[in-house]
Amino acid sequence: MQQHYLQYHWFGEHHTIGYRAFGDVHNRNVLLCVHGISRNARDFDDIAEALSDHYYVLALDMPGRGESEWLEDKGHYGYPLYETVVGEVIEMLGARQVDWIGTSMGGVIGMRIASMENSPIRRMVLNDIGPFIPAAGRRQNGASFGLDNRFASEADGIRWIRENRTAFGPFTDAEWEKFGRDSLRKIGDAEWGLDYDPGLAETRATGDYNAWDQWAKIACPVLCVWGLDSVLLTAETIERMRTTGPKAEVFEVAGAGHCPGLVNADQIGAVRRFLVGG
Repeated sequence: MQQHYLQYHWFGEHHTIGYRAFGDVHNRNVLLCVHGISRNARDFDDIAEALSDHYYVLALDMPGRGESEWLEDKGHYGYPLYETVVGEVIEMLGARQVDWIGTSMGGVIGMRIASMENSPIRRMVLNDIGPFIPAAGRRQNGASFGLDNRFASEADGIRWIRENRTAFGPFTDAEWEKFGRDSLRKIGDAEWGLDYDPGLAETRATGDYNAWDQWAKIACPVLCVWGLDSVLLTAETIERMRTTGPKAEVFEVAGAGHCPGLVNADQIGAVRRFLVGG
């Protein structure tokens, strides 16, 4: 893995995002991985490493998360900004086509791009997200989003993550340790906090999200990884995803809600078979 940075242009200013790269930079098979609303690129370390034999993999930190710059004007956080960032990454790569793994928000970004004419997305994996998200699930999932928690030690922070992010996984103890560590940032000499801008919550929507019109325009093959205990992706939505638009394949994950962790062999194997075959 190599950590890189890219400047992008937004509303007359230059900002910086970070991304983690795996594999051969000269490989023309490109895979982009985009995380959920409160997460970051480190969520993809395991699956990116596993797929780097076939792809040049870039796991992006969207603005306000991980190694990417926080914005002063929180009102600019949103899908138009994220689509601009993705466009600049693809332009930097000079790629005509890319494959896509998107967790939650990253999947919504992927669906929006895939529904456009001449979309660069060839094949797309949606991690526990679809074109309809019920308001009740959004409120439940986002109950602790935007908190500016402070912890006296990394261990305290990891413990809080494990107690409050139980819908992710399923994880082993070692995987929980990494997931917790990856969720935190060091603040000064004596504190740890969650690794995202709390101001992101200022633009978070709470009503139903309905993008079936976009879903109908998606032509690329789609795999949906579904956490069976998810509050955001219902059985009704899954059934409609199977039978309309790109008619998604579905891989079910027991013991996970929102979202499956994409770290164990079964989940990684399902994604590999869909994207690469064999």
